[in-house]
Amino acid sequence: MRLPASLLLALALAALAACQSASPPTAPDAVQLTPTAMLPMGAALTAAWRRTGYAVTGTVTLVRDSTGGLLTFSSDFSIGQTPGPTVYLNTTANPNTGRPLRLGALKASRGAQQYAVQLPVGVAYAYVLIWCDPFNVPMAEAVLPATP
Repeated sequence: MRLPASLLLALALAALAACQSASPPTAPDAVQLTPTAMLPMGAALTAAWRRTGYAVTGTVTLVRDSTGGLLTFSSDFSIGQTPGPTVYLNTTANPNTGRPLRLGALKASRGAQQYAVQLPVGVAYAYVLIWCDPFNVPMAEAVLPATP
């Protein structure tokens, strides 16, 4: 069954109007570690990406110590294209709740990439999120294992 063009246009305009009223999460921005800073060394927590809105493959690893955190995406990482994909660490699966930390814009939709940032002391991050900030919707998540 084909929908009439006028109905399709009305649905598209309604979706556009709803999306334009979305605002991104109000998470604080992470402080990037300088290139001369010592990269974090410690226990690595690795998790597989899983789809929450977009097809995704690969894994992500978080290494954390007293100097900060290093988040590394695997070389087989891949996610669909969307405007404004942003990487977050959080204690919940939604950067609008919990203790979110915005690591920055996704560097690439494919391949290995790293985010070296300062992390707040005492926050046990359980989720790595890729979030579409312009529309405030989830794209993908990885659930980190509990630290030993």
